[in-house]
Amino acid sequence: MHLLALLPFSTFLPFILAHPTPDAPYPLQPRNATSSAVAVQRAGGVLNPEAAAEANQRDDTATRAFSSTDIKSSDGKCLFINPQGGDFRENLIPVQLQDCDGSEGEKWDIITTGKHIDQKGAMLAVSTVTQGCLNFDPRRAAGDQVILFSCGGRADGEGQVTNSQEFIFKDGENSLQLSPISNTETCLVPAGAKLGSAGCTGDASQLFRLG
Repeated sequence: MHLLALLPFSTFLPFILAHPTPDAPYPLQPRNATSSAVAVQRAGGVLNPEAAAEANQRDDTATRAFSSTDIKSSDGKCLFINPQGGDFRENLIPVQLQDCDGSEGEKWDIITTGKHIDQKGAMLAVSTVTQGCLNFDPRRAAGDQVILFSCGGRADGEGQVTNSQEFIFKDGENSLQLSPISNTETCLVPAGAKLGSAGCTGDASQLFRLG
């Protein structure tokens, strides 16, 4: 008898589990699931893929005026987000500016109708990679008021609509001020490497271009 035949089955079980047969199905993984913990910079310290997927669900009913597009400042910088810059749900991510490089963190969907928008002449700017919404919250500390947050305004993804995420938009335009419906005299503006806010002036330096 071969020596291996004398060994108990439990000896081989770890190897079998680690090396499934080619036809063995792999279980479906939550969005952003990995084999190791992913550190995040804010609350929780570690990404929770299930919570992130629940908090930031893609709206497949939405009308997208632009899909996976760039949003560029007047000096040609791209708005981008680092998914690891927020909390365990991929909320509270700072919105930053960088030299455009085509990375997924620079891509945005511009939504004009859907579950989380109820205003005509408005849009949502939704991160293509996380499905979180561009959000202006003046209650937060200066320098941290422009963030990515669950569309609808609730951290767990159960929110409906919040006008802090709705921005003035005319169909067909690709050059615009980013002015939230909640504060129509306020415009989002470059503030160093981040996106900040200032009173709207109509100056070209406050314009952003889609695409």
